[in-house]
Amino acid sequence: MRKLLLLLLLAGVALGIGYPWYAYNFSGSELGSWRVFDRPGPYKPVTVSLKASDGPVRIFADMQPLRSFIPAEGRTALTSVVSRDGRDVLVKTLSYVNAQAANRGSPQGPRFYRDRIGDIDPVVSGDYTIRIGPGDADGLDVAQVDIVLRKGAASIDKRFVPAGLTMIAVSIFGLIRLGRRKANPNSTPPAPKWGR
Repeated sequence: MRKLLLLLLLAGVALGIGYPWYAYNFSGSELGSWRVFDRPGPYKPVTVSLKASDGPVRIFADMQPLRSFIPAEGRTALTSVVSRDGRDVLVKTLSYVNAQAANRGSPQGPRFYRDRIGDIDPVVSGDYTIRIGPGDADGLDVAQVDIVLRKGAASIDKRFVPAGLTMIAVSIFGLIRLGRRKANPNSTPPAPKWGR
């Protein structure tokens, strides 16, 4: 029973956590990256030509702070607006709360944080302008910001994530029950051993 519950737990982690993480960060192929901010210069808008066949297009903002940065809920590190023909397509504030710091280029390279601006889906062929601006996070000094686009990004099937999380909960509950059953003091004690 324990092996079955452990397999259920692994399947739940893969489906509820691994699948969305992979789909958000690695599905599709990279269209390119553009530098939108380089200290001490201003934030510069970037215009990218997209085709309908590129969709869905996922947009990330890679931010490199000058010093240590602790993301916090309710604090905006950057603001982002994606527009086409003067109309806003995506508007998002970036807090980097769920972002993992990574080193660029080498283990000793500069640390950067990645947050997802969102997906353009469907894509209408034409020019899209991406504007990044500063947020309201206190004490955040930004060194560089790059925009990264991925075409053909996979959409997440909303049924899989709750199913995976349910599998995790059921397996953990079952493992706890098994552990308690083994540690139950009311269970039959082993027969005494007599002799020397």
